[in-house]
Amino acid sequence: MARPRRLRVAAVEPYFGGSHAHFLRDLQRFSTARIELFTLPARHWKWRVRGAALGLAPALAAAQKRGFDVLLCSDFVNVADLRALLPPALRAVPVLYYLHENQLTYPLSPAEDFDPYFGFTNVLSCLSAEAVAFNSDFHRREFLARLPKFLPRLPDYDRQAVVETIAAKAEVLPVGLDVAEITAHAPPVHNAVPRILWNHRWEFDKQPEVFFAALEVLASEAVPFIVDVLGESFARRPPVFDTIQARLGERVGHFGTVTSREEYLRWAGRADIVVSTAQQEFFGISMAEAVLCGAHAIAPRRLVYTDLYGGPCARLHLYRDEAELVRLLRRELSAPKLHNCNLAARYRAFDWRHVAPLFDARFKALAAGRSRAGTA
Repeated sequence: MARPRRLRVAAVEPYFGGSHAHFLRDLQRFSTARIELFTLPARHWKWRVRGAALGLAPALAAAQKRGFDVLLCSDFVNVADLRALLPPALRAVPVLYYLHENQLTYPLSPAEDFDPYFGFTNVLSCLSAEAVAFNSDFHRREFLARLPKFLPRLPDYDRQAVVETIAAKAEVLPVGLDVAEITAHAPPVHNAVPRILWNHRWEFDKQPEVFFAALEVLASEAVPFIVDVLGESFARRPPVFDTIQARLGERVGHFGTVTSREEYLRWAGRADIVVSTAQQEFFGISMAEAVLCGAHAIAPRRLVYTDLYGGPCARLHLYRDEAELVRLLRRELSAPKLHNCNLAARYRAFDWRHVAPLFDARFKALAAGRSRAGTA
């Protein structure tokens, strides 16, 4: 018997860097579909949203002879613009619009004014795509809750119909984690002095000032710790990164972006504690990786973390304010670990070996022309 034909998926990513790039490379490895990447470098994000279709539509048109079954478009794609620029045969290919983030709820940097164009691009793309998927249920709920409040800014259309149409399409396809790879590079390490890990982007929305202020309080109390500061750094970064090494002195271990995935995971494997002080987090891959490596997670009692770390152990992992963040850190650094919360087990449910089949099933349903309701 002949093998069934592998589906062909064109993955369209105008901001191919960081977690977006890692997501697509892993999906390529674990999916049964043949996934071809159409990407642009990760820079000038606003111009990518506004103009990426001009560069990517011709590339897709040149490749259309390969017969794509599905277009997988990230939230940096203006789906309506892209489809308008594609040849007729490709316009008919079903689109799965995948939101890693959204611009309705993403916090503004101190240098930015609110521009409704980018949020409206998310709205139009949701309406233009056959399927809409969010990377967590928290993300889906937050987007749908903000949608009615955002739409009244725009006149002369049926707002309720827009909300209902998008809500009917909205589903969840979580980000996958290669659990075997993560744990293989992170053998257990016993530290004489507890190590705290910061492994987030060096940007305003991660609120590094809050994190380092908590560490300075603990340092003033002579609580022992070493902090390793990893994550992606940019030319424009919060000023605290330029001063914190001098302020914390020998308490700073590694400081800066690492050169390889293996090295990053080795540092994650050394961590006793990993902390998030983020203003936005729709899935939290860096926290997931550190937890799988054995770190104790401390995160805000909001965002996706209320879903991930809720239940009986929430009091050990979630803080409401900066004072409670200091208390959680102080307790975890100073007291014996008497708790038995296994957050790593929760994250193993997101192993790509479980998640990739969900994407494959969605691709197959779209290629077959079935609606989401028909495949539920």
